[in-house]
Amino acid sequence: MKRWAIWVFASFCFLSILWATPAQARRGFSVGLGPVGNIFLIDTIPVLDPGIGGYTFFQYRFAEQFAFQTGFFITRQSGTNVSSGDSGILLLGMPTLDLKFFFLTGEPRIDPFISLGTGMYFLTEGSISDDTGGIGVGTNLGIGFDYYVTEIVSLGFEGVFRTIGIISDFGTPSRSSALFPYSLMANVAFHF
Repeated sequence: MKRWAIWVFASFCFLSILWATPAQARRGFSVGLGPVGNIFLIDTIPVLDPGIGGYTFFQYRFAEQFAFQTGFFITRQSGTNVSSGDSGILLLGMPTLDLKFFFLTGEPRIDPFISLGTGMYFLTEGSISDDTGGIGVGTNLGIGFDYYVTEIVSLGFEGVFRTIGIISDFGTPSRSSALFPYSLMANVAFHF
């Protein structure tokens, strides 16, 4: 009897997640996390292979179609081409700040958006000491969607093009480079 009651309760919980109605008001705070992968569209020095990592974000949806989001991500990269042999390079976005515009009104289950923002970026020195590391600022332009599984849980996907200027040496003369990653990001978010 106890086993049957547990099975019924678990089935009820699972079905309520699948067939829940979307949220009545898409405003408020949300917190999410997920994997991120970077593909570098233009080879600049250092030349980096695609890398993987993770990210987290905090979002405040202040109107039906607008939200502010701040995020933090870290990816591990390795050098290729003229930068081959340089491994263990970390690309960090801490923080990134975005304004999101959601296309649809109401409470759609699939909620597409575009985002525009800026961020502070750090590139760490890899296994070869060749002034790879640095700090810089960049811009973000993204497009994606959120799929609301329940009123408080959503799954999301976003593609973000970033242009990042990295200063690797503040001396005279200074040394800098640019990075152009396209970040593919998936997430699970909880809405409050």
